[in-house]
Amino acid sequence: MRKNILENKLLRDMQTRNVILALVMMMAFSACKSTFPDTKWTNKQWTVVEMLGVPVQTSNTPQDAHLIFNSGEKMVNGNGSCNRIFGPYEIGKRNSLKFGNLASTMMACQNQAFENKYLETLRSVESYQISGGELWLKDSKKRVILKLR
Repeated sequence: MRKNILENKLLRDMQTRNVILALVMMMAFSACKSTFPDTKWTNKQWTVVEMLGVPVQTSNTPQDAHLIFNSGEKMVNGNGSCNRIFGPYEIGKRNSLKFGNLASTMMACQNQAFENKYLETLRSVESYQISGGELWLKDSKKRVILKLR
């Protein structure tokens, strides 16, 4: 009788451990799938093609306003059309994306107004969406404020 009780307890403990292990693995896989899409973005140059609903002229040169994500370091760098920009970013659940304190070099530029607006727009990014090969950056009201290709 005592042997059966011990066997039943051991069996319940093993079942509980297996259930916990399965739950932990499911959480880990679901977190990786939804939290780290930026691994596909690494070393890809995302060039700005639209800002606040207005098309942006591109020249297919390094001077185009663009972003390059480094998913390993959670850093972004790029160009604002004249100055280099760089800083941290964070991706969270439900496609949230926030840029940290972005910095830039300080050269005087002909397109300074555009570059200032670009940096201001990046600071208001709250989320992202991938659509048709484009990276759409959205504000807190879910409006697309930047389109990158």
